[in-house]
Amino acid sequence: MDKLIERLIENGMRRFMDRSRDELAREDDTYQYAHKDAEELGQRYECLSLSGRQRMVINDHIACTATVSHRYADISYMAGTRDTIKMLVSLGLIKDIDM
Repeated sequence: MDKLIERLIENGMRRFMDRSRDELAREDDTYQYAHKDAEELGQRYECLSLSGRQRMVINDHIACTATVSHRYADISYMAGTRDTIKMLVSLGLIKDIDM
């Protein structure tokens, strides 16, 4: 089953995931509100009087948090795909898949 997911990702699922997720994000009010807040906070952060070292630590933390968040979103999407495939196999709607 995991090999199937790996093949799907290799064969373009990543682009499909990004388009699908982006479309839903554009339509989601909660996401749009949080995104707007994040942009405002980013602008306020840029105006702070911080030393270069302080700014570097905060920037590294922000980048790491964003990377973790993006990867978790990808993992969640892949888990949903895998679970859907497993369910379809268990219902007999998809056959000849090595689980």
